[in-house]
Amino acid sequence: MEEIKDMFLSLQQDIKQQKEDMVKMKEDIKNIIVNSLAEKLSSLELKNELLEQKIEEQNRKMNNLERQSRRKNLVMFGVEERENSYHELEEMIISIINTNFKVSCETNSIEAVRRLGKKGEKTRPVVITFNTLGLKLKIQKDKYCLQKTAYYIKEDYPIEILKKRKELQAQLEREKEAGNRAIIRYDKLIILNKKHSPRNQPNKRYLSESPETPMTASQETQHVEKQPLKKTKARNMKSYITQTPKLVFAQKEAPQNQTNTSKDNAK
Repeated sequence: MEEIKDMFLSLQQDIKQQKEDMVKMKEDIKNIIVNSLAEKLSSLELKNELLEQKIEEQNRKMNNLERQSRRKNLVMFGVEERENSYHELEEMIISIINTNFKVSCETNSIEAVRRLGKKGEKTRPVVITFNTLGLKLKIQKDKYCLQKTAYYIKEDYPIEILKKRKELQAQLEREKEAGNRAIIRYDKLIILNKKHSPRNQPNKRYLSESPETPMTASQETQHVEKQPLKKTKARNMKSYITQTPKLVFAQKEAPQNQTNTSKDNAK
């Protein structure tokens, strides 16, 4: 009977030990899985960061390439859609340029012309690609020559840049209302002369802008009387020179008066 009891206790201890081992094994497996997932997640985050940097760099290169490809482009608005072929559209553009601008534009001066957008009710603008950047800049500089016509030209920007410039337009209006001179250059707002607020200016003593209250004649007299006379060396010397002869003359007259008095007494 004792042997059966000992076997039963031993079996219970074995079962208990197995349970503890299973719990410990579960914890170990859990820690291994968590550590493995953490390492994989860290590696994925690093790869994702590198991919984002590469994508950003590629986007920047693509934007630069697109900007370079549009450098020689101008968009002309108001050109009627009455052409039946590419050559007719090209001749229309050349005629408009030669008529309104002081430049010589020929067929070999233009690389390509095309309508922008799908054909509809509105007249589509024309994208002009010049063979030289110099001709494009000269026409762009003299765009005021089209003021009295139905045509006008603009820079050829990508869609993303056009959206950005539209967003900056509201900020440009606020800067102008504040008295600042600002322009939009490509996709950035540039403030040319920003006015400083009074807080940023150094403390200075400003003269009064209001006119002073005029004094009456009596006030002016009192003001003059209150001012003490300044004694200068020149005035002291002048008074000394003018007063000295009087003292000498007075000393000469004194003996004569005494002589006359003694004569009168003798008589």
